[in-house]
Amino acid sequence: MFRVLSLAVVFAFVLGVAPRAQGSVSGAWELNINGPQGAITAGANLKQDGENVTGTIDSPQGTAELKGTMKGKTLELAFSIQGPDGPLDIKVNGEVDGDSIKGMLDFGMGQADFTGKKK
Repeated sequence: MFRVLSLAVVFAFVLGVAPRAQGSVSGAWELNINGPQGAITAGANLKQDGENVTGTIDSPQGTAELKGTMKGKTLELAFSIQGPDGPLDIKVNGEVDGDSIKGMLDFGMGQADFTGKKK
C-alpha cells in the first residue's frame, strides 16, 4: 500500500512540475520568414515572465515592440510595423520545440510561414 501511495505522490509531483519545466523563450532568436516578396531574416529579443512574453523584433522594416503569451509549447505574439500605407498589425503563432520555433505570421492581407533558432 505504501508503495502505491508513494508512486501516486511521485506521479502527481511529476505532472505538476512538467508544465513549468518547459524551457523559456527568453533570449535572442534568429527568424527566417517566407514573406510574399521573398525570404526575410529578422531578429527577436524576448523576455518571458510566467506565461507573459515581451520584447522587440528587428527586421528590414525597422524595430517594433511585441507582446504575447507562451502557453505550453504555443507562442502567440502581436506587434505593429509602419508600412507605406500606415501601421500594419501582425500576429504570430508558433510552436516552440527546445531552441527552435516554427509557425505562421498573419499580417491581415495574408500569411507567411517562419522558422527560427535561439542564438
